[in-house]
Amino acid sequence: MTHTARAVFTFKSAETKAAFINFCSGERGLGITRAWEGCISIECYESADNPLEMTIWQKWESASNHEAYVAMRKEAGDFDMLADWVAAPPDIKALHPVDMVTDEEKIHSIIKDMCDVDHSKGTRHMSEGCVFIRPTGNPLTKEGWENMMNNADVKVESNELLRVHKLHIVGDLAYACYTTHGKFSYKGQPNDDVAVLSAVFRKTAGNWEVVHGQRSTGRSPDAPRPEF
Repeated sequence: MTHTARAVFTFKSAETKAAFINFCSGERGLGITRAWEGCISIECYESADNPLEMTIWQKWESASNHEAYVAMRKEAGDFDMLADWVAAPPDIKALHPVDMVTDEEKIHSIIKDMCDVDHSKGTRHMSEGCVFIRPTGNPLTKEGWENMMNNADVKVESNELLRVHKLHIVGDLAYACYTTHGKFSYKGQPNDDVAVLSAVFRKTAGNWEVVHGQRSTGRSPDAPRPEF
């Protein structure tokens, strides 16, 4: 998960603000920041109400990258120099995104990705220890799933999510049951069937992932659909 932080500086005068801008544009300025390991972006904004107030938005690959960067600036004496320019110590805070999507909506989105023709969209939601039970009863690991779907003998024409029958969330665990209609071939042998699948999800560090899956034997699209 990426790390976002903002730092607000209030300068003593227009002269000290200009000195800070010159520093940022110089050899030890933002060029070093952007080249620092884990730095994704950094942007500077001036307050519309107070020209002596400046906000710097930073996005990092991880909090540890940002912490290492701040430690380097302190060790280099840049914070001591900055203290002479600002009216108060800079206000530096980490920011967390506001999640506007419910857990149910997130899991629905994962199920749709699991049914996508591009299998990699679903694979990215699987935990490293995820096990998928095939209609034969044989288990398939995440690595085994990727190897099977990347096999030249497997060709997926279409895969459609027909319906999510059940979705229950209990704390950081959830399970779902859904039906798909897929068309694919294996070694030239065509398959056109409707299958029932179930999946178990676990929420880790705020993200839902698939930890277990199962697929029923397929049936003809013309056969009666399973009822739940």
